[in-house]
Amino acid sequence: MELHRIGIKVPMLDGLTLPALEFIQVFHQWIQAHTLPGVLIDVADYSHVHHGPGILLITHAGNYSVDEMGGWRGLSYYSKHALPGDLTARLITVCRLTLQACDLLEREARFAGKLKFNAGELELFANDRLEAPNSAATEAAIKPALQALLGKLYPGRECNITREPEARERFSLKIAGGAPATVASLLAKI
Repeated sequence: MELHRIGIKVPMLDGLTLPALEFIQVFHQWIQAHTLPGVLIDVADYSHVHHGPGILLITHAGNYSVDEMGGWRGLSYYSKHALPGDLTARLITVCRLTLQACDLLEREARFAGKLKFNAGELELFANDRLEAPNSAATEAAIKPALQALLGKLYPGRECNITREPEARERFSLKIAGGAPATVASLLAKI
């Protein structure tokens, strides 16, 4: 499968009451300090959009977002360009970039004790309706690479995977890792 525009979202466990605008200053600091890999370009505020993309950190390779898509707040990263390797390697890359940003936010001084992610759950999504329509066939094609990723993140656990049922929505899978997990513990595994 030649899917490259892939995203992963990690839900917030704590920090749901933080004003979305608090993330703008943090993302600008990341740009100035070159905190994340790649070329960090700008920050966009879509916090006014109900259940929308929230606060975006735009980079050349992909976008980070503290979003409320689907009615729940989390941090997502999605790639915009071709990634090296097979689908498993691409999923691992996107997951690692997402978890690194989550880790930075959890360690951010301004959010001390106020922000935590639930790394026991993830959402995998595709921003490519041609390559990955929201169908059982797409799920079957992604499943081997996804199982390889989940085997690294949640070894020995049975994960519950649920596909977005609405065919008009983008392809996405909600994944419950079977037990609570921390961002740091998952990062250490990939």
